[in-house]
Amino acid sequence: MKKILVTGGTGFIGSHLTELLLKKGYSVSCLVRDPKTLRWLSGLDVEVIAGDCLLPETLSEAVEQASVVIHVAGLTKARRASEYYEVNQIGTRNLLEACGRHNPSLEKFILISSQAAAGPSPDGNAVKDIDPPHPVSDYGRSKLLAETETLAYKDKFPVVILRPSAVYGPRDRDMYELFRWANRGLTLEILGRERYLNFCYVADLVNAISLAVEQQTRSGSVYFAAEERPYSWSEFRQALLSSGNVKARIIKIPYTVAYLIGLASEAASLFTARPALTNRQKMREAAQTFWICDLGKTEKELGFKAAYPLPQGLDITWRWYRDNKWL
Repeated sequence: MKKILVTGGTGFIGSHLTELLLKKGYSVSCLVRDPKTLRWLSGLDVEVIAGDCLLPETLSEAVEQASVVIHVAGLTKARRASEYYEVNQIGTRNLLEACGRHNPSLEKFILISSQAAAGPSPDGNAVKDIDPPHPVSDYGRSKLLAETETLAYKDKFPVVILRPSAVYGPRDRDMYELFRWANRGLTLEILGRERYLNFCYVADLVNAISLAVEQQTRSGSVYFAAEERPYSWSEFRQALLSSGNVKARIIKIPYTVAYLIGLASEAASLFTARPALTNRQKMREAAQTFWICDLGKTEKELGFKAAYPLPQGLDITWRWYRDNKWL
């Protein structure tokens, strides 16, 4: 039985991944900063190991017995740009160094990156893993640097990188805001041309990760993970409203106004302990025309094909938010 270490197991993606791995019969350990705050891991048959990727001295126990390490932990929003690099890049480096020092015979290291590391398509053609990356935010740049740190180890032990697109599903707090505002009868849209995105329901993503564990892969391989079909923003909005059985007005705003909203949100976060849910860089990402990726390699080499089309995934997510009193 493979013993798999998951970082970020208390979070959105990590908790769904942990549940799937347990269901498949793996022995799972989770690196957790505060073992008293297990969140979605509560009640699961996992070994909890106290540790923090920013504290290298806490990582040896977690990595030394693992057959596979899946690095999910990371920041998607931060109060300061430097925090993205501290957590996403340096945290990844620390974990890799711990693996190299304490478990050099590791079977596989899997980094959960992001399509943001690749950047948007400049011309409407789906982005491939071999295309030169051009991230448009500090979040994307930090994830790209995490990929660079990971690839530096590809000749020491097998490494694999997954780049999920816009991930949504139960327990998510990022795209939850779109559901919350739609439930209130409002949707926002940045003026300009139609925008296109690939979406990824969380159950599809964790299935892609489990396939990356199971399949023979070439060290250094990079795979996108998403539903193959891209959707226009108009299609997404319609699917969001119809699956939630809600009606909402469209508030169309120029990019300059969106930028100012992001700036105001950042300023407000200075007076709280939490980072802003949106910011200027997220608005810049949202304004890009084509966040679309090529799934051909993922399907061919991992055998992955998304099982949840957008309307079905949105329907499940609406029901979860409502059942759990988030809406």
